[in-house]
Amino acid sequence: MKKLLLTTMVALAILFARAQTPCDSVSVSGSQNQLTLTSISIIDYWITTAPDGTVLGQDSLWNQHSVFNYSPTGSPYDTIVTCLFTMNTTCCLTYVWNGSVWTIPGGTPTPSWDCAPNTILGCADPGTGLGQYTSLSSCQAACGAPLPSWDCDPSGVVGCFDPGTGTGQYTTLAACQAVCASTVSNLCDSMTLFSTGGSPQTILMAEVPNISTIIDYWITTAPDGTVLGEDSMWNSHQIFNNMNNGQPYDTINVCISYFDAIGYSTCCVTWIWDANSGLWARMGSVTSIGEIGSFDKKLIKVVDLLGRETSVNSNQTLFFIYEDGTIEKRYIIDRN
Repeated sequence: MKKLLLTTMVALAILFARAQTPCDSVSVSGSQNQLTLTSISIIDYWITTAPDGTVLGQDSLWNQHSVFNYSPTGSPYDTIVTCLFTMNTTCCLTYVWNGSVWTIPGGTPTPSWDCAPNTILGCADPGTGLGQYTSLSSCQAACGAPLPSWDCDPSGVVGCFDPGTGTGQYTTLAACQAVCASTVSNLCDSMTLFSTGGSPQTILMAEVPNISTIIDYWITTAPDGTVLGEDSMWNSHQIFNNMNNGQPYDTINVCISYFDAIGYSTCCVTWIWDANSGLWARMGSVTSIGEIGSFDKKLIKVVDLLGRETSVNSNQTLFFIYEDGTIEKRYIIDRN
């Protein structure tokens, strides 16, 4: 009887072991464009492909796999297939984007997290639903967040990005940017200015069309520092060119601040009224924050990232707006 029981247990153990594959422990995180697959063990080789055969990512000898979901048309794929290869097993997973997360047809385990065995990673979802923590934030509070790291964007658009896994190729952003170039153009390059009523010189609209990025803050000033308009969290900006001694200003300066994959950026465009053509002519653009000095300039006000006027508080990003129309971004650190 004991021999029969022992034989049965061994047989079940063998069947269970054969049923397990590396795919059973894989979790997925990230967006539709950039996602990361994580296994609880080292995988010899990973590869992710699109339905048309496009290779979206390859990795080897690691427990994580980065996928950059870019199609030739520019739109991300809705379905991808990831295959894992180990010494004894090969398995594949099909993921479908449901509009907010990647899912496996037929259902996936409830997300959960454990402290990652590698302290670089912070936390990892074991993919079994049995992790110690029910939320990533609670896990990171106990185990720590992944260390910053950077990879080159394979599309060549962003330049560098932090995959959020702690496993990026470069340990500093500067080291990554020295190798990986960005082709992102400044949004001021696309700024337009047009009249919306009345005199074409007095009631104006500035706009950055055909972008998915929201402009955090707009401000338009005259050469004497008069503020002609302010807006926040929108892609267009209304300007009322107030009279100067009975006449509208012939020169105005429009500045925008926005967040992109590289970080917060500020740029300005100077517009000159051309009386002959009856149009505003662009005279300059792209002034980086680093080029904007603050010496001998009168400060008008300080605003936060949402464009709200605020006092100078520590440990937050603030924008200092001066009378000549320039904007300076600062991060005040409390050293107490």
